[in-house]
Amino acid sequence: MPGTRSNKAVLQRARSKRILALIPARNSQSDDSDTTDCEEINVTPSEDETHCSSSTPSLDSSLERMNLFDSDGSDDDAPMSPTLQNAPTISITKDLPSSVMMQDIPFSPVLQAVFPSENVTDYNSIPSLSSIPLLPSPAVQSPLTLQPTPNTSQHLQKQITTRSVRRERNNCPRLVAKRIKRTPIDFKWKKTRFIHGATVEAMPFSHPPAELPSPRQYFALFFSDEIINDIVTQTNMYSVQKLGRSINVTAKDIEQFVAIHVIMGVVRMPCYLDYWSTQLRYAPVADIMSLKKYQLIRRYIHFVDSNEESLDRFQKVRPVVEKVRLNCLLSAEEENQFSIDEMTLPYKGKKAGNRRQYNAKKPKKWGFKAFVRSGVSGYIYDFLLYGGDDTFRNIQFTDREETLGFGGKVVVALCQSIKNKPCFVYFDNYYTSLELVVYLRNELGIFSLGTIKSNRLRGCQNVIDDDKKMKKKGRGSFSQIVCNENKIAVVKWFDNKPVTLVSSFADSYPVTKIKRYSKDHKAKIDIDCPKVVRHYNTHMGGVDLSDMLIALYRTQIKTRRWYMGIFAQILDISINNEVVERSDVAGPRLKIKKPVKSRPIDEIRYDGMGHLPNLESRGRCRMEQLKSRDRG
Repeated sequence: MPGTRSNKAVLQRARSKRILALIPARNSQSDDSDTTDCEEINVTPSEDETHCSSSTPSLDSSLERMNLFDSDGSDDDAPMSPTLQNAPTISITKDLPSSVMMQDIPFSPVLQAVFPSENVTDYNSIPSLSSIPLLPSPAVQSPLTLQPTPNTSQHLQKQITTRSVRRERNNCPRLVAKRIKRTPIDFKWKKTRFIHGATVEAMPFSHPPAELPSPRQYFALFFSDEIINDIVTQTNMYSVQKLGRSINVTAKDIEQFVAIHVIMGVVRMPCYLDYWSTQLRYAPVADIMSLKKYQLIRRYIHFVDSNEESLDRFQKVRPVVEKVRLNCLLSAEEENQFSIDEMTLPYKGKKAGNRRQYNAKKPKKWGFKAFVRSGVSGYIYDFLLYGGDDTFRNIQFTDREETLGFGGKVVVALCQSIKNKPCFVYFDNYYTSLELVVYLRNELGIFSLGTIKSNRLRGCQNVIDDDKKMKKKGRGSFSQIVCNENKIAVVKWFDNKPVTLVSSFADSYPVTKIKRYSKDHKAKIDIDCPKVVRHYNTHMGGVDLSDMLIALYRTQIKTRRWYMGIFAQILDISINNEVVERSDVAGPRLKIKKPVKSRPIDEIRYDGMGHLPNLESRGRCRMEQLKSRDRG
């Protein structure tokens, strides 16, 4: 036992010596430095080298070649740093067993402090990394040739393929926004009336056609048969890549798969397996498709070839997104009042990386972010997925548009697809700037209105009434200044708190009265409301309306693949547009008083089949009272 302990102590000292001997000299070159790619490097030391520093030794240069137990000279080929070549050495091979025999280890100042003598070890003298002294770097007289070791090349081959690596491999430049110096606009603010007001007649939806299309035909206008055929092709191709055989999905299978998820959004259960379970079986879903077939399609549904490398962050679902967006743009645009706002595509998983955004002000705080242009009716005409540098993929901007900032470029990108001009566009303070409002009217023929932040007023805040002064005037007070040369008006209105609006077509007048609850009077009172405020409150909620309609019966596809959440939102956008357009085109329907049972759709009612009622139970006639009255 004593011999075992002494051997263990000697082995511990030997390990400590060998590990501390690996401390690099000052300015020593690491194998992972950038100079490994060069064939020949001339190292010439300068008089003052205090500004130089050395990176730590790489795994290949130090630790990988270290063997604490072999004594057969396995590390003879390991290069020794020039600093340690001339240092005194100590031999410890005589006191160790043959299994732990090691070579002579050179001393350094650190070793001399830790090992005062051959048989004494001062463990308290082992310094921390931050207190290790830097050794002087020797002058190298001859050129130093560095070549990557085999292990280093293998490490480079196993690097993860990141977006930057793929970009360099494909010789694709990074999408970086141009930094162009903004040319300031000379605004001359005055407290006067706005003389460039504009009025455009609102355009409602057209009259109903002679033959109203069915809901399936409306849905096909946005989620077309071409999209379904592409999904069939990519799904079968993906199954071949994974299984070695095709699962032979057809267009009808994909239509049924979509229909199942739409129904699941209306009738919800804790787990999708419950729709096929014995206790909770739901026939409208279970009768469409078997559970095994549904799970097979759910596992292998795909939208793009996985072997294609792309820098697009949403490449996995981009073909479906762009085709649905194109169908929305090709639809009949029969409105001329639009709102631009954010829409959150709910997603709580972590597989999407930084594609997922957080917005504390939204009901669904985690998810993908999209910028949407919607009509007052809630009809979605255009949208863009937010992807950082990839947000404006395939969209070209002029030099002046580049100076409008990110929010201004979003508005310009969504307004480029507007067909009916002149028109009105409303947005909030995330997008609004004075330069954007002026540019939309003068260059694109679009009248705009939006709230604006106080730090974007370009000197207007020095002329308009401040918050304290308006608060003293009371609730409903407002202040207006205009710049008639640039056709722009700024109005600050005080309700519960001040809000500033900027417009290129309207100002405060005429002023009307609105109802607001007063704590002092404990009742609703009349306060002044400028015209520009009424315009904003009436027309700004288009995106929020469409988001609310989608949230009523949201399609959910719970899976680990992050892009399936975007695909579900695309389905909801198509359904939302179908419902909004069908209800607006068809016009208001006659209200049925006290319906006993839900009426069948018109396609079934008028198909000429002579449907008879189902007699579930015997009941009394509704007209029994009238019959008895006639008999009397």
